Amino acid sequence: MNMNMKKMLLLLFMVSLLAGTSFAQDNVKKIISYNVLEGLKQDSTNQQMFIEWVREIDPDVIAYQEMNKFTQKSLESFAREYNHPYAILSKMEGYPVAISSKYPIVNVQKVVDNMWHAYIYANIDNIHFFVIHFSPHSLKKRQEEVNLIIAHAKPLPSDEPVLIMGDFNSMDKSDAGQYNDTMVENMRKREESQPHIRNLNDGDIDYTVLDRLKQSGFIDTFWLTNDTFKPSVTTPKFGTPSRRIDFIWSNQAAADKVVNGTILHDERTDVMSDHYPVYVELDFSK
Repeated sequence: MNMNMKKMLLLLFMVSLLAGTSFAQDNVKKIISYNVLEGLKQDSTNQQMFIEWVREIDPDVIAYQEMNKFTQKSLESFAREYNHPYAILSKMEGYPVAISSKYPIVNVQKVVDNMWHAYIYANIDNIHFFVIHFSPHSLKKRQEEVNLIIAHAKPLPSDEPVLIMGDFNSMDKSDAGQYNDTMVENMRKREESQPHIRNLNDGDIDYTVLDRLKQSGFIDTFWLTNDTFKPSVTTPKFGTPSRRIDFIWSNQAAADKVVNGTILHDERTDVMSDHYPVYVELDFSK
């Protein structure tokens, strides 16, 4: 074999190796769910910090809660700042949920009826997404909302990945050891002083909302790659981090693809919102 032929074979090998690496990277989907506190307060400095933060992480999909004062057009413009050409807003009034993506967002359903805020169902690159924001004040309403989401998800093929994500305003039994009597007493006092708030279940922390997801076969992705509790609220700028109420839940088909997941605590997420973002990576080459 002459030298030119060897060089050609080496070049072909390197090209195929790089192509394989690119293919593997394309198969890893990075997903963020984030309650951004009233549209990042529509503060231009805060929004620019967020855009730069997103560019560094380079997620494929972002699910939002509290995209207040955004319109469909302003959301599209905002998403393009971090290279997401596709974006959907659930509604314009109140506390909208939203989703943005590198890939086309199809089969979109925006559901406002029977929801405290709203939810979005959509399919992105053959992944089923539910972006939710449950009632902050009523346990009874959250129980109704989770039943609606489960009913919507039930007909979806079990071998296709399904993700349910957002601000559930609910705590999970797996974290019960983190929640002490002082927290419960503070919740009781709040309910005594504000009759419209009814979050406790017979005077104690409620776990029934997220138990319903578990009973329906959904899995808390956080514990698939973590063994230590991390709070999702409240960030240091707004209080003391203490509870986990923001989640990304998956069916088994999606859980089998999870290779990384966490709640993103850093200098910028400490101050951009009162919630921390939830993060998960799914590897579809598995």
